[in-house]
Amino acid sequence: MIERPYYIDRLWRHRGVGLVKVLTGMRRSGKSGILRLLERRLLKEGVSPDSLLFVNLELAQNAHLREPDELLAHIVAHKRHETPTYVLLDEAQETPGIGNVIRSLLDEGRYDIFLTGSHTRLVERELADVMSGRYVELHVFPLSFREYRQAHAQTSAPMAERKLFQQYLRNGGLPHTLALEDDDYALQDYLDGVYHTIVRRDVAGDLGHEDPLLLDAIARSLYADLGTPSSASKISRTLSSSGRSCSDDTVARYLGALTDAYAFHCMRRFDLRTGMELKTQERYYADDLGLRTMMVGPHETSLTGLLENVVYLELRRRYGNVYAGKHYKRNIGFVVGDAQGREYFQVAPSVLDPTVLAQALAPLQAERDNYPKTILTLDEVGVESHQGIRQQNVVEWLLAS
Repeated sequence: MIERPYYIDRLWRHRGVGLVKVLTGMRRSGKSGILRLLERRLLKEGVSPDSLLFVNLELAQNAHLREPDELLAHIVAHKRHETPTYVLLDEAQETPGIGNVIRSLLDEGRYDIFLTGSHTRLVERELADVMSGRYVELHVFPLSFREYRQAHAQTSAPMAERKLFQQYLRNGGLPHTLALEDDDYALQDYLDGVYHTIVRRDVAGDLGHEDPLLLDAIARSLYADLGTPSSASKISRTLSSSGRSCSDDTVARYLGALTDAYAFHCMRRFDLRTGMELKTQERYYADDLGLRTMMVGPHETSLTGLLENVVYLELRRRYGNVYAGKHYKRNIGFVVGDAQGREYFQVAPSVLDPTVLAQALAPLQAERDNYPKTILTLDEVGVESHQGIRQQNVVEWLLAS
């Protein structure tokens, strides 16, 4: 089992009766493993096995527990009066009305509850209305490159970091792919199964009578153009030009279903002058690059797009919200913010060419504030600072704590 201390530590800080802990993320991104790691941590800290209940609602043998009354009765039967009962529910969105079940348990004040879910419906439709202010959500992404390297070192022969990073860009970060990296056919079969599980279980549930070929075409378009400003109308025009006519509204519904299943993330633009979020020219990034390779092949996306995708996911892990920055006609790749202020990032495969360097620096130099500004590249040589704008190797940055 791959250790993921970042998530376990955050869950541990929130443990205690009264607040539900919700892990959300795409299927096979590692949420179940994290729940098992949490179970192991609880046992190590002295929690009795009798006070622990782990239920995977995705399993066929637990199909009866997808009925709210059955699930509630099953959990109550495991209650221990002398100590809190720890309830760990995997794929909780499989039980319609799970929000009412959890609220009933919280009202008793005897349960410490942890959930996982592979669709936004768990939080937005089940929990938000009936449990406002009584849960905390933690999004789980596939393995970061730092996690990937650490896990790889435990299971395989040592590999140079640059070569390992190239493998990471190709294979992605779903935890199980590490066991298949020596067998390309098995790896592709596994990723194909993950993609179609997402489509069948999560995306199709939102769309109803979906067109699977159209859905695949839209997903391929997003995978091929990672980080490129996009919209439903732009994708609709592209598909129409290739002979597959569809309306903007249809594309918008399919995009919403793909993001609701966490297969893609939509990054909005942020006007740095007005502080307003913009609703046009959003960018889409994949939750996992291995699925991109499976869908469009290893060479159908620009290196810049791949690097931006990895940086976007890492910024989401470290900061939460991430935006593209707009300042008049200039664009900054990524803008993040926390209690200490903003931070700006530009991404380029290389800035050894002075013209490329000038293009990367220009939008950052236009911002006259004192917030940190960084250019991330694959260059292993170069100037570390350009009049206060930091330049850093992206692999080294990813491996930093």
